[in-house]
Amino acid sequence: MVEIPDAPVLATIPRVELGSVGTWDISNIAGWHPTADDFASAVAALDCPAVRRPVLKLGHSDGPGDPAIGVIDNLAVTDEGQTLVGDFVGVPSWLAAADDEGRSVIASAYPDRSGEWEHNYVCQLGHTHPFVLHAMALLGVVRPGIGTLESLYDLYAKAPQPEEKPMTSAVMTSVTIDQVRSAYYNGPAAANYALWIREMLIDPPVLIVQNDQNDSLLKVPYSVVNDEVTFGEAVPVKVEYIDESAPDPEPAADDDATVAASAPRAARFASRTESRPGRPAGTPPRPAAQADEATTEGGSSVEITNEQLAALRTALGLADDVDLDGIITAVQELAKKSEDAESDGGTPAAASTAPLPDGVVAVDAGRLATLEANSARFAEHLEDERKRHIEAKLDAAIAEGRITPANRETWRKTFEANADQAAELLASMAPNSAVPVGELGHSTEPADTTDVREDDKFKNWSL
Repeated sequence: MVEIPDAPVLATIPRVELGSVGTWDISNIAGWHPTADDFASAVAALDCPAVRRPVLKLGHSDGPGDPAIGVIDNLAVTDEGQTLVGDFVGVPSWLAAADDEGRSVIASAYPDRSGEWEHNYVCQLGHTHPFVLHAMALLGVVRPGIGTLESLYDLYAKAPQPEEKPMTSAVMTSVTIDQVRSAYYNGPAAANYALWIREMLIDPPVLIVQNDQNDSLLKVPYSVVNDEVTFGEAVPVKVEYIDESAPDPEPAADDDATVAASAPRAARFASRTESRPGRPAGTPPRPAAQADEATTEGGSSVEITNEQLAALRTALGLADDVDLDGIITAVQELAKKSEDAESDGGTPAAASTAPLPDGVVAVDAGRLATLEANSARFAEHLEDERKRHIEAKLDAAIAEGRITPANRETWRKTFEANADQAAELLASMAPNSAVPVGELGHSTEPADTTDVREDDKFKNWSL
């Protein structure tokens, strides 16, 4: 009788830190600098059906038959965009399950991790994604390149977190906003890259979704019951501007086709990237009474100070009492004049009237493109020179017997990580210490340089 083994039990490790903004010396590059925009791009890239979820693996192995030990789901950013997090999903329970004291094999044997990232990744659909996470490698004895990430050992040692409270119609926390966003992007929008959330309303609870395929808007009702998010049927809607002095319009016959502009909003997003789960949620503009303190525009979390407003008024030649709407109108008029001037073959209005900040100069677009191309070629030349210099050092070290040819790749990685330290270490190693390549001895007898044709014994020989 054939015994069929039970299916493996799988586990999930939530909210694992995967990357942190900063400058890091990683294994294959020194001074690597991931930014908050990079991490936001990595999250947004997963909207594309041709970008796969990052896999989880043991070490940086890349054999075609190597198995993954899970995937990374629910990718998001925290700490105002400074940290990238995700859930380890589908990990074998013998590796990830914790005992009664909170201990686990993965936390003890593989407490750290290292990412495999790619800039400007072109997927099979032709989209160029600025930053993508392909895989996370679990590390044991090797130290991670990003040393500030929380180890799995510490993550397992944390006390259990209180359960999230169900959402009410009056209050929505940032966690609940993330919950709804995550459910939408993993549900109705999972198979359609063109859909992204522009606004989230509280009363009524609906999402306003942008469809980039035809530049239309959809209203998607949602509800949250016992941590379960469900969505209703999407209905096309449109934005309508009404004079402030006009009386309130009569409700439309089809209520599904309208959304009150004054409906309370939980969040507003300016782009697909900002609308991803974990990104700081924007808020509606504040009342005019609060405009003197700071202003938030377009769902962005960037605030405009009084000093910045004053600088904008000065740059645009506006009076000191012009509010933000007046500044925006002036910028729009300036942009319109610039477009009109360019269409007539003249000089853009912005170039002729708007003063440039100190330290900023105007550059012809063609010249700028040439400078950028030359700069890219020079950077490529410097990189080639750097690599040739490393190869020359390795060739000399092998020729002198300081290292073996088999260790060439290991030493190349050492040079990539810290070239100066690697060169000093090679110089401290004695020649022939790894492989004897010099002569081992020489004869003590003088060389015989006699020409046999001058020897009397052979002078009378003839052939």
